Amino acid sequence: MNEAIVSFLKVALPFSLLPQRLLGSEGDSFSSRHLAAGEEILTAGTIPDAACVVRSGSLEATYAQCLALTLLPGDMLGCEAVLPSGQGAGTGLWDVRAAEPSEVILIPLDALSRLMGDELFSRALISRAVGLADAAERAKSQSCQPGPDPFMRLRVGDVACPVPVFVESSTSVAQAARDMANAQATAALVRTGEGSVLGILTERDVLAKVVAAGQNAEALPVTEVMTPGLVTAGPEELLIEAFSRMVHHGIRRLVLLDLSGVPAGVLGERDMLSARGESPLALASEIAAATNPEHLTRTFQRLHRMAGRSVAEGIASDAVGRLISEMHDRIMARAWEMVLTELGPAPAAHAVLVLGSQGRREQFLATDQDLALAYEGSGPEVEDYFARLGERLTQMFLDVGFPPCKNRIMMDNPDWRKSLDGWLDLFDSIADRPDAEGILKASLLCDMRAVQVPGAGNGGLPVRLREAMTKCLRKSSVLLKYMAREAVRFSPPLGLFGQFSVKKDEEGRGCLDIKRGGVFPITQGVKTLALDHGLAETGTCARLRLLHRTEALSVPLAEGLCDAYDFLQTLRMRTQAARLRQGLPLDNDIRPDSLGAMERERLRSAFKLTAEFQSLLFEKYGLRMLG
Repeated sequence: MNEAIVSFLKVALPFSLLPQRLLGSEGDSFSSRHLAAGEEILTAGTIPDAACVVRSGSLEATYAQCLALTLLPGDMLGCEAVLPSGQGAGTGLWDVRAAEPSEVILIPLDALSRLMGDELFSRALISRAVGLADAAERAKSQSCQPGPDPFMRLRVGDVACPVPVFVESSTSVAQAARDMANAQATAALVRTGEGSVLGILTERDVLAKVVAAGQNAEALPVTEVMTPGLVTAGPEELLIEAFSRMVHHGIRRLVLLDLSGVPAGVLGERDMLSARGESPLALASEIAAATNPEHLTRTFQRLHRMAGRSVAEGIASDAVGRLISEMHDRIMARAWEMVLTELGPAPAAHAVLVLGSQGRREQFLATDQDLALAYEGSGPEVEDYFARLGERLTQMFLDVGFPPCKNRIMMDNPDWRKSLDGWLDLFDSIADRPDAEGILKASLLCDMRAVQVPGAGNGGLPVRLREAMTKCLRKSSVLLKYMAREAVRFSPPLGLFGQFSVKKDEEGRGCLDIKRGGVFPITQGVKTLALDHGLAETGTCARLRLLHRTEALSVPLAEGLCDAYDFLQTLRMRTQAARLRQGLPLDNDIRPDSLGAMERERLRSAFKLTAEFQSLLFEKYGLRMLG
């Protein structure tokens, strides 16, 4: 059996839904193939003899010469021939090539047909194929019709640009040039002591008006050289309008204003043109090519702008969540590589572990650092190295843009940086004495997943760690009870007769916390059941479907909770994307009165199903006995 391939598929949907015995029995027929960038793997017009699953790297797929999409690790194409008639996009319509050096797993169609004999796997595969086909057909009908270039719909705020460099009006041209060079900027804004902006100084101004003219840059004030006044653009303006303004004024830069009218960035031609390449593939290439944290910061910002647009365009929450999580993994992995180069080779196998929503691959726009570090070995030298690694990684992630965790679940915290023996001792401690802190740690560790870095050499540490954690924690019935109690601590915000129970926001309008009242009870309850049944899968919907197999949940409840969870997350992401566009802090509040009648009814139904799930947990774990 191809153990490495099967181990990967065990945690990749929909293969993670298969009984391990069945997946293992077909494993000898699976193979892997390495692809060079640009190499083709599927060709339109031909019927493949195997489905391909991305194991590493990324592929670019084109449907009927119209739709381009990105396939990330765990994604699959080429299974159409074994699906029932009418399910999924048409056979042989996909062109697929490697966007970067990649590895794919090839699943022979006859083996895939035998796996389709498993009802749960078959339903999940068909559901995924139908969803992909529907999206492909919608995009095909739009992208193949004459219409505006998508670039024309971009707004100025969608483009990542550097923050302004400010210099005082009394500054010399030489000092301003040094400030610009230190910030790797090509322009600086000149302001008075009171903060009002007088004009802009560019590299061209320095070269043409000072260097070429033989002026003394050390004695010349910037006000003698700058271009007075500013040509500006607001974040909601169309990018094409900003381009037109630049052409009209004969300039190469605009000053981006925030919603309050304060300069927030200097937008150049290159920044605007780079927006054409703002795609998952372009971002992945940027991450791989990054040589310093500043490069990763820029990519991090572009990723979140792209994610916000994806939400606004109606992309499903699970697809956006997986995309953000995958890109966050890549950014963290590249930063990890930089730190390893800086500190030198690690003295022992180690692993960076993502927890919480990132571990579940359900990361969205509001994020923080929920991270842990595990390593082999012991002794002062080993501990000192990994302390420095944890501290340096934490700081680099902060520099890139990952906000700090308010609960200090970060690798510079010794509580979340331990040797393998230290983690095993923690698991025993949590299981034996599940206090409030232990319950929080157990809930986070249940979502544990390792970030992969080529050459880091974790020696199978994450697998051993997870197996030990699951074996230890699931034996503690008291811990499971307390974890389940967390899932019922917050009731869905419904009052008498099913009306929404709202609070007043800063504008006096009724709003409710969709995470507290819906998302958290589902994720917490599902992870409790998953731990109880020893499941290694971390995704919420994948866990739900596996829990049906163990008969912990009925099919209607499992599928209903999955639909409810997806809808709640979609509303949550949509609201956060709107706040992001307005420059407001992200939260989890939504206003029911801003939804249409059908969405309000779906929200009400989702909360009712959440309450039903909480009742099941309450009875299963005998929570009335806890008081």
